[in-house]
Amino acid sequence: MSWLLEKWFGSKENLEQVREEIHKHVQKEVYLGVSGIENPEQSATRVPSQDLDLMLKGPWDKLDENESELLKYIHDELPAVVRDEVGIVPFYAHATADGYLVLAFIRNATSRSVLLQRLPLSLETPEGEVVCRKTFELLTFGPIADMASRPCEFLFPWKEFSRIPEEEVPLKLVHKRAPVEKRSIPNVETGGLDKEEWANYAGKVAETAPLEDGQVDLQVLDVKEGENNGVKVVVLFRNQLDKGLEFTQVPILLRDKAGRQIAKVNFTLENMRVESKSYRIWAFGIPASALKAPVEDVSQITAFVPKPKQQKKAASTFVHAENKGLLQ
Repeated sequence: MSWLLEKWFGSKENLEQVREEIHKHVQKEVYLGVSGIENPEQSATRVPSQDLDLMLKGPWDKLDENESELLKYIHDELPAVVRDEVGIVPFYAHATADGYLVLAFIRNATSRSVLLQRLPLSLETPEGEVVCRKTFELLTFGPIADMASRPCEFLFPWKEFSRIPEEEVPLKLVHKRAPVEKRSIPNVETGGLDKEEWANYAGKVAETAPLEDGQVDLQVLDVKEGENNGVKVVVLFRNQLDKGLEFTQVPILLRDKAGRQIAKVNFTLENMRVESKSYRIWAFGIPASALKAPVEDVSQITAFVPKPKQQKKAASTFVHAENKGLLQ
């Protein structure tokens, strides 16, 4: 940060000139799409950057007082962030001997902490040409608390560029959100069940022993014949915590009458939220190709959701993309 401090403060007479430099370098924010809004960039519901807590961890907590104040000043000068979203806003880019370095803030404007595992980013020219793609491993970066921001460095090595543009060509940071396949969530309200099926299972839920406060439970309500010789598993999600939960990946195991495992499938969910003191019913279709042996009699099949491993970091964290386990 010292070189940035010197650049922005060394030849400036006042903070107004520094503010101009900051706004000149700030790029358009990219969003990860955790809100479920199709085009979050167009949302008018926003949170001022000053309302987010700036967290300096890792190498950033070794900055001296002046550098920390500069970082805070840059952060508070940023445009407002979309509420209920996670955004990445680059505030400076610099060509180094090792590659193209982008300094950015990852801003979490949601009500839950966020742990990013793998983040695919690319660099584009003003003409839209992608000159470098890189997936950054951010698990060791750690969680970003709710309503908080953290600075982050993204270094794109020169050897990974398809073409190195001229030095004066500005490069834009881009994140392509994976499209949500509508067929994976045919009906958000009924979890892929028709209304009569859902009502039937909801009646079963009413007869189920109540869950104690502070507990979370996933249980299989039914196993049925699926499409094209597959199997359909109906799962009940119950949340008796005092806050809502995001379920991002659900593993389901199938066993035959002899206890042999005939399938293990991990289902990735997007925007699957169970509010506090409530439940949701969801149907999961396991294709025949995922079965180790054909299922002739579905009544002889047992399905269950294994309990998630207890991991302190993951227990209070929502993981976006290629996540593992049931996370809060």
